[in-house]
Amino acid sequence: MQTQQEPRQSYARCRLLVTAFTLLMTACSRDTQPGTSEAAATSERLMRSMSDTLARCKAFTFETTERIEVIAPSGEKRALHFTRKTAVRRPNALFFELHRQGDMVYDVAAYYNDRTLALNDKLDGTWAQTTVPGTLDDMLDDVIRKFGLPVPIGDVVSDSPYDAIIGNSAQGGLAAWETIDQAPCAKLAYADAFVEVRLWLPRSGPALPRRLEIAYKKAPIPLVSQLNFTSWKLDAPVTDATFTFQPPAGRDPVEFGDLVSVLVSRSLPAEIQAAAAAASDGKRAGEPTAR
Repeated sequence: MQTQQEPRQSYARCRLLVTAFTLLMTACSRDTQPGTSEAAATSERLMRSMSDTLARCKAFTFETTERIEVIAPSGEKRALHFTRKTAVRRPNALFFELHRQGDMVYDVAAYYNDRTLALNDKLDGTWAQTTVPGTLDDMLDDVIRKFGLPVPIGDVVSDSPYDAIIGNSAQGGLAAWETIDQAPCAKLAYADAFVEVRLWLPRSGPALPRRLEIAYKKAPIPLVSQLNFTSWKLDAPVTDATFTFQPPAGRDPVEFGDLVSVLVSRSLPAEIQAAAAAASDGKRAGEPTAR
């Protein structure tokens, strides 16, 4: 038999649930809305926090899964998938391994240390080396101008990711609140004459990118590059050996530009190569574009 106390307890539990639901909905409704002055302040705070966090790190590592997507003139959508492991040591060292599986296997490593940049095609041992400027930012700009070498992680590893992404002319800010891998994130969107950049930063915790998308506006065909970031390790204990290339025994180097051309042509369809060239033209013109 139900007592008078039991209905009171049930009623109290219902009130508690209603109160909790109301508080949750109120908190959700307080999310900063895009297009407001609060949104501008939020995007500025998040971008500065992300940029400062990475700029302060003397060395860090991360991994990415990457997708390059194009829509051919015929309307056919094509997508290429890569994985990358990256190590950075400021101000003048970078290493990454880039892999691709499927119909075209791809296994390339890049070593930048002070004024030397080496590429190694690990599938057949072909390698090349060139002299570059002595800082990370200047090196990245140099290889884009001289060789058209795409480095989509370039803006994130820059000395100032804030300046690399926004530059002097990009406009934008908070676009939406979205969830990536169960983590609530702010979706920030910026655009200039050449690119649209979309960046997802976590609402709380370390201000480290979760996703980066770059859409090339001047490309001859629609082209979008997406990078999803995992395994961030800040102030990682990387050594000189990480950034030092040991040439394969008995193999002479080839011309750096020739190896870049071979790697690009092997990994990217012709339409993507044309789009990358258009993006590089924008960079050479002095406009702030994502790498």
